[in-house]
Amino acid sequence: MIYSGAQDVTLLFSPEGELAPVPSWHSVPPIVGLVCGLIVLASAGFIIVWGLRLRRAEGVYECRLAQHVVIISGVGMVADWVSGYYGFGSLMALLTGLWLIRRA
Repeated sequence: MIYSGAQDVTLLFSPEGELAPVPSWHSVPPIVGLVCGLIVLASAGFIIVWGLRLRRAEGVYECRLAQHVVIISGVGMVADWVSGYYGFGSLMALLTGLWLIRRA
């Protein structure tokens, strides 16, 4: 997720995508790449922090943290799609959060 967020941000500095190691599957304006990249980076940070908290969480607190992970990873995945990337890291966090909610 951090890698894809950094790639989204590089769209600002290279609108044609020369700096991005993986080209996006559709072109977007540079400012959209910047905004979406910052959203993906922020969601990755939240998911990392909440993932560490989930290791020690139990019961209702675990379910609430998993719900937060699902919401934030969904937002990150959509932002990644808008900027032209697939958002697999956010998708994995989303599926894991859904599994934790269902398990609890």
